[in-house]
Amino acid sequence: MDFDGTWDITVNSPMGGKRFRITVATEGGAVAGTISSDGMSAPLLDPVVADGHFRWSIKLPRPMNILLEMDLTRDGDALSGVAKAGHMALPGVTGVRVG
Repeated sequence: MDFDGTWDITVNSPMGGKRFRITVATEGGAVAGTISSDGMSAPLLDPVVADGHFRWSIKLPRPMNILLEMDLTRDGDALSGVAKAGHMALPGVTGVRVG
């Protein structure tokens, strides 16, 4: 499944929803992308599309230095999935295609 495009995602956590924008592109079978939020922008770490899932991670410097891992699926122009911040599973992730 193709996850290419620009997506606005919301990661739910005990501290409330955190919004991100991700841009994904596949070229020659390799997936690459960037994430931005709150004035920060960084490449997605180890992005992989397999078995209908888009998995990637990012090191977040704020509010604390932590590894955020995502596992997303796509239904048309919507994303849903789960996230993990360090050892803590987060309640869920939703997203919509914006470009």
